[in-house]
Amino acid sequence: MIRAFVFLTVRSFRNRIVSRLKRLRNVRYLVSFLAGLAYFWFFAFRHMFDGRATVRNMGLPASELFVDLVAVLVLSMMVLAWALPKQSAGLTFSEAEIQFLFPAPLTRRQLLLYKILRAQPQVLISAAVMSVVIFRGAKFIGVWACFVALSIYFTFVALGRARLKLLGIGFLVRLPVIGAAAAGLWVLLWRTVDVAAFRGMGATLRPGRVPDLPALFHGPVADAVLFVPRFFSQAVLPASVAQLLASCGIVLAAALLFFELAARTNIAVEEASIQASEKWAARRARLNEQHIGKHVTFPRIPPPFRIPARARPEVAIYWKNVTAGLRISSPWLLIMAICALYFLGQSYSSSEPAVRMTLAMLSLTLAATFPFLGSTVFTQDMRLDLPRMELLKSYPISGERLVAAEIAGPLTFVAAVELMLLSTAAIILQGADLPRRVQFLASAEFVVIALLLAVPVCAAQILIRNAVPILLPGWALRAPDEQRGFIVMGQRLVMMAGNLVVLLFVLLPAACIVVPGLLVAKFWFGGSMPVVALTTVLAAGLLFFEVWLGIRFLGHQFEKIDVTNELDAVAS
Repeated sequence: MIRAFVFLTVRSFRNRIVSRLKRLRNVRYLVSFLAGLAYFWFFAFRHMFDGRATVRNMGLPASELFVDLVAVLVLSMMVLAWALPKQSAGLTFSEAEIQFLFPAPLTRRQLLLYKILRAQPQVLISAAVMSVVIFRGAKFIGVWACFVALSIYFTFVALGRARLKLLGIGFLVRLPVIGAAAAGLWVLLWRTVDVAAFRGMGATLRPGRVPDLPALFHGPVADAVLFVPRFFSQAVLPASVAQLLASCGIVLAAALLFFELAARTNIAVEEASIQASEKWAARRARLNEQHIGKHVTFPRIPPPFRIPARARPEVAIYWKNVTAGLRISSPWLLIMAICALYFLGQSYSSSEPAVRMTLAMLSLTLAATFPFLGSTVFTQDMRLDLPRMELLKSYPISGERLVAAEIAGPLTFVAAVELMLLSTAAIILQGADLPRRVQFLASAEFVVIALLLAVPVCAAQILIRNAVPILLPGWALRAPDEQRGFIVMGQRLVMMAGNLVVLLFVLLPAACIVVPGLLVAKFWFGGSMPVVALTTVLAAGLLFFEVWLGIRFLGHQFEKIDVTNELDAVAS
């Protein structure tokens, strides 16, 4: 049976790797893979082999200080795992595994062994990453051994919590007991803390310097409490190869003990595993919907208005997107509203000009960054309707009006947040003793001028995001198994870089009007408001003209889309 489990695990992992490599024949997967590879090389592996001391000593040093800290962390995880509220003995299986394994003549021990073997590919990848980034002295073996032992231990703890539930010891009983035990252990450990270790921590963290500090927690009590966790910490931060091998052997022996305890736990796992697997599948589907902006957070929020009986199709599309935005992305509206109210409350509770200026700058910073954040949060436009493109093609509406109606919904939310944040900054600065050069920020004219520039910028940003589903639908529509991973991260990097480049070209003509106009208004007209307003109106008009040209272009491209060919290309 073990050979069958090993064969299934190895073959499944091999097929997954082969399928990912075959995807690289597609241009978007290849470009995304290269972008992700370049990102990791630049931030993680660029200086790995250059021989510099600051890079050679990357990761945690194998000092007694960090060994003690890792041991305390492991102990905390092992103790607090018993206080988790989950009380079912369910192990998550896929639907195919349930159909094939549960009717088979397998014991609980064999099911546990199957779960451990199936988790090894993911454990190996995680251990390799952690070994390269943090625990280089572990030589990969120590990190892998600790991951295996802890995963088996947490499985045993889950079964133990379920067994305690059958004995009448539920979550409400376990929580105070585990809390008291954890507090008692922490008090015992804290009484043994060596203050000299804390004083030397700053020197320990300096690159290239690992002083010989005494153990952070030492003494008979600390040594007894941290006896087992120190083997885990010494496996990931070994002082020598002999200590690494000895610690790994003890950790793996502990893993065998945890496995035997889990296998001997007298509790049925089949029925609970089916329920746990169903919950896991539902949770994964919900996360996938959240990643693509389809998860409905507040389904009972009413529509903002009623559609007239003879309304045009673009009004219905706008109504649909606004209603979807309220029900899907309204938490972000609440977060921005809470931030604005917090800024206002703090400003009225303090009369210090510096405090008010800081709060106003925070509000203005949010207003400056929200056009980029809002276009990512409020995706109720072409990105949401891409899977239903054949339905959009059937509407009696031109492509130009369809694109305009699609971007109008998220633009309404982003513009409302911009108005709220800019008004908050102006209200905070009202009545404050401000320097003359920043008094303009407290005027209503500033809010109007900022909105005149912010609205077309937000429209351009949203239009760029909607250009991807129309021009490159394969980059916008992903399968459920592509919601995370190395290639998906590279794809996002490529799209972000392309978005910034296009937005730079869009804003460049407007900047050529705004910057000279503001300089002329400052040096020739003494900061005259009519000159500033005229400059702003001209720049905003140019931005709106560029957005209109983009809407027309995307509308014509949408009308040229062959739904059958595009859907086949996306599916492939």
